[in-house]
Amino acid sequence: MLIKDILIPKLTTIPSTATMSEAEKMMRLNGFRHLPVSDGTKLVGIISDRDIKLATVVGVNDNKKEGYIHSYKLVSEFMSSPVLKARITDRVDKVVRDMVNLKVSCFVIENAEGEDIGILTTEDFLITLLDVLDQKVSILTKIKSLFIPAKS
Repeated sequence: MLIKDILIPKLTTIPSTATMSEAEKMMRLNGFRHLPVSDGTKLVGIISDRDIKLATVVGVNDNKKEGYIHSYKLVSEFMSSPVLKARITDRVDKVVRDMVNLKVSCFVIENAEGEDIGILTTEDFLITLLDVLDQKVSILTKIKSLFIPAKS
């Protein structure tokens, strides 16, 4: 199975000049756990829900109440970089292995021309796994029904 078989090509980004507050709001409203960061021409990083939590935790020297998000800080200060990418023609198992080996939870996906067109996360791969398992169970049930008579 190839990445193109499971990817829904749509890529939402946030500018590197956006604040963490803007990123948190965008992620919350869209149900995102990962948000690619762009400098206007190319992707320069990824903000995750974990980065939002890190921006919310306040240090001892901040003199702010606990839970305050650093709304004035830029996403460029918290993003992970460089952006990890895979091609739409890559095999799913290869990308999953890369994610496990690199201990990351998303890859930006490029088309054959190298343009960024989407993002795949561990959640997307788990949903794909469930679909495959459901199909296999359905096929096995049909095969069994051919050889084992139904109880009346």
